[in-house]
Amino acid sequence: MSYVPGLGRAMNDLFESSAEGESLDLPSGEFVARNGKAFNLTLLVASLVSITVGALLLIFLGEKIGILFLVLGLCLLPILPTMFSYKCIINKTIMREEYLVLCWRRRREISWSDVKYRKIIIGNNKSIKLYDTNKKRLISFDSTTVGFNRILKLAKRSWIVDLQKSFSQKVK
Repeated sequence: MSYVPGLGRAMNDLFESSAEGESLDLPSGEFVARNGKAFNLTLLVASLVSITVGALLLIFLGEKIGILFLVLGLCLLPILPTMFSYKCIINKTIMREEYLVLCWRRRREISWSDVKYRKIIIGNNKSIKLYDTNKKRLISFDSTTVGFNRILKLAKRSWIVDLQKSFSQKVK
């Protein structure tokens, strides 16, 4: 298999555009941020293809590379429930994150008033990370998340300071 320059970038662009398209259907006010459908579908297909190719290589050709494909596909399976079930209910006061870890439900609630710092990366891989007063990361989102632009607008509140600016002010 040869390396195709820009293939990873093209996949990321596909995930971003899919998430932006899904964001158009979000209601005003409170909304649910989640992984895009294209991202979830790609993970499922990658897992199934890896398991299938690994099993076929191992059974018919006895190739050791088949074990690698099989193990990679099987390792991806336990991650799928987390990726499929992830949702973050966001409004002007809180962010409530919910997802499964294997079969256990995890819930976490973060108040916007607890967010003191933000780190926004705009470029090839857009992302936002939100931190508390101790500069401990509370939550992060990337551009493949449905509702990313609305999260970005909510994070640009006046009391939330850019992380790089806060470090440079303390150094001076």
